Amino acid sequence: MTAPSRIVARVATSLVLGVLLAAPGAAQEAIDPPAAEAPKPRPRKPPPKPAATPKPVPETAAPARAPWPEGANALSESYSDWTMTCSRQAQGDGSGQDAAAAKPSCLLTQAQGNARTGKREFTIELRTPVDGRAEGLILMPFGFLIEQGVSFKLDDTVLGKGAPYVSCTLEGCLVPISLPTLATDAMKTAKALSVIGMRQDAKEPTTITVPLGGFAPAFARAIAFGG
Repeated sequence: MTAPSRIVARVATSLVLGVLLAAPGAAQEAIDPPAAEAPKPRPRKPPPKPAATPKPVPETAAPARAPWPEGANALSESYSDWTMTCSRQAQGDGSGQDAAAAKPSCLLTQAQGNARTGKREFTIELRTPVDGRAEGLILMPFGFLIEQGVSFKLDDTVLGKGAPYVSCTLEGCLVPISLPTLATDAMKTAKALSVIGMRQDAKEPTTITVPLGGFAPAFARAIAFGG
């Protein structure tokens, strides 16, 4: 082998050994991925606040009962435009119940009439509420169209859907009414209840104004006696 050939062979052998010695490290780099960073701890959520305990709702106290006058079976009190009357009578059913043990019956009334003749021409009466409704009657004067019934306004607000006539007496014609608590509560602060009907041969409805002055205390008093 000539000298140049020996030099080429040595260089080739050196290159082969270098590749063989470097190959394991390079292969290791290719196989082993870089070490992953440790995950950072997540912040802990604060524990949920305990639900607030609802406060107990105080029970609504029942209205205080008014003491009945000793020895009386009936009473009457006036409150501005309204009169409150109560009575308690024995049942008379043979049970031995006397008037003092009977439950009072109370009524609120307002009557309007002819000041010259003293004749009553209009009356409204209302009983104390039962099951959330106050029942009553309106006595209307003659001359109104029966078929149309009557309608109502509380100040400037229409109240309910009106009511029909049911019968007539020697004094006038009767209209039954049934007012929910919402209506009687509104009457306590309103100024007037309007009862509206159409007279015969009239072009415009006729309004009968029922002042509500004194209605609130009279109504409360009737409930205190009659329940």
